[in-house]
Amino acid sequence: MDLLFIFLLFFMVAGLIYSGYRLYQLRSAASLAFTAGQAAVVTFLVFSYRGGVYREPFVMLTAFAVGVFVPLVFLYADLAVLRKKIKARFGLSLTRFVFRDDQIEVVSAMEKDRFIDGILRPRADSFPIDEIMGEIRVERADTSKNIQKQLEAASKKYDEGEYEAALGAYLTIEKVFNRSQSLYLNIGNVEYDRGGYEAAAGYYRRGAECAVYREFEHDDMSEKLGAINYNLGNACFHQRKYGRAIEAYKSASELYSAGGDALYNLSFCHAMDFEDTGDTEKAVEAFKALVEDMPDNLHAWFHYGKCLLKMKLPRQAIECFQKVVGEDVMFYEAWYRLAMAYDGSGMVADAVKAYYTSIQIKPDFIDSYNDLGVLLSTAGRHGEALRVLKSGLRIKPGDAELIYNIGMTLYESGKYEEALAEFKTCERFRPDDGAVLYMLALIFMNLGQPEDAMGYLEKAVQKDPAAGARAARDGVFGEYVGSEEYGRLFQLS
Repeated sequence: MDLLFIFLLFFMVAGLIYSGYRLYQLRSAASLAFTAGQAAVVTFLVFSYRGGVYREPFVMLTAFAVGVFVPLVFLYADLAVLRKKIKARFGLSLTRFVFRDDQIEVVSAMEKDRFIDGILRPRADSFPIDEIMGEIRVERADTSKNIQKQLEAASKKYDEGEYEAALGAYLTIEKVFNRSQSLYLNIGNVEYDRGGYEAAAGYYRRGAECAVYREFEHDDMSEKLGAINYNLGNACFHQRKYGRAIEAYKSASELYSAGGDALYNLSFCHAMDFEDTGDTEKAVEAFKALVEDMPDNLHAWFHYGKCLLKMKLPRQAIECFQKVVGEDVMFYEAWYRLAMAYDGSGMVADAVKAYYTSIQIKPDFIDSYNDLGVLLSTAGRHGEALRVLKSGLRIKPGDAELIYNIGMTLYESGKYEEALAEFKTCERFRPDDGAVLYMLALIFMNLGQPEDAMGYLEKAVQKDPAAGARAARDGVFGEYVGSEEYGRLFQLS
């Protein structure tokens, strides 16, 4: 039997089997038509072989195109879809986050290397050993040789990620030779890479202050000073010292070959400074300019959306957060803010989905549980709200906000005894909270215990004078509103 025929028939049958599998999965008319056509081509090839005409160009081309090439295209497309599904489902371990409310630093494994927390390029590279040796100017050959070896050891340890060993070697040299810009930049880079931003900034400043009069082949002194200032700006940025970062980036933009990067980081620092100091309108303008300049900076889009939320513009914020999660599906804080934007726009179903997504990505992020629980409770989905809030409480036992909202959901469900237990627990954590004391007053009234209710209402009014006016409007306290003994508590403030 002809080997070419066997080879072609084998792949055509394999393709037909795969098409049959796709037909079973998709169950569409198009899949059925193609599978039937493919089966016909296989049959046609077999009869062509028996008739001795299978080597005709038309027969071979038809058999290869329909029986082999098209199934391979389908297989490639299906593998691409499968890869996306696997990445979405199992990509959770690829991400690490550091969260501070309103002081957010998010580090994602899916983030492009171009940006680190919104600024361009993490730092300028360390200077080579020859540069340092030229600056410290050791005259004795044996001393020079020893220092060379120590610098080589420090550089090797640094490249291997052994920052403590690299730092120790560099600092040993720095104790004796403390006038080298290149040495200080390298020491600063070690501290920077191990997260010691404050220490890194100190070494960068010492490098900038060094008076070195000789120019070297590697770069001129203005380039070197610009690189140091660029790194100093990055170190200050990570400490949220935006004013100092701005000064450093200004100097770097005038001296450094990467001055364009320095200018962009300068603009980003200005925007972050506006947001940090509460000048939201200026922050919105600044972040808008940043995303127009570099649309792939996800952190600029993220902070732009945050500022729009603060300005009560949730619909505009939706676009920002959709951009972020569209590029980085694991950016859990963006999903959380997107849910807030949907909620603020009245898009409850979308908000619920976004909150659940943020929980799936970051199961220990309590704010998602809390806000989702409140949204579900407000929508009348009390059972689901309780499940969500209690799930959050299992992760963070004793969280007063979660306990309060569990109590509120139980109260709105008419389960006053259970609500009482939650609010009594909440009172232990927040004994001076007027809202907690007021809810206890409401619950005791609904349980038919007016004396306890009025005692808690009096405590609530002492902590929050507006509680009395609210009680008068609520209609739960009935005859007590106009009574001689308690009427004073319901006076409008």
